[in-house]
Amino acid sequence: MSFAQYRVSTIGIELEETLQELLDEGVIDVGLSETIKKRFDKAIMTVLKKWVKDKPIIKGKLKHYQNCDNVWVFHVLNPEIRVSSYSLPVQLNEPLKIVASDSKLISEIAPKKNRKKYLEKK
Repeated sequence: MSFAQYRVSTIGIELEETLQELLDEGVIDVGLSETIKKRFDKAIMTVLKKWVKDKPIIKGKLKHYQNCDNVWVFHVLNPEIRVSSYSLPVQLNEPLKIVASDSKLISEIAPKKNRKKYLEKK
């Protein structure tokens, strides 16, 4: 299973555009493009898990939530976000969509034996 939500980040969009240019020019084929995207997804997941330690505090009105295949989606109206207790809050004027994956799904990506090495290589 691949977590493609990282592909809508700025760096993910740039990767998609670059891969599309390389495909159009015939430098790479579709199979290699898909392999690069999957490795990007796994690398982003690994880096975020290893380096991001702050937890955001989000306040707002929960409009809608759903859980499908252990992937949660939350829609929050008038969100106020703090990265830590000492930072100034950021107020957004538009709804916020949060997509969260169950950690059990992340562990299913890599084989149980040598999971850490698998995620670093892929």
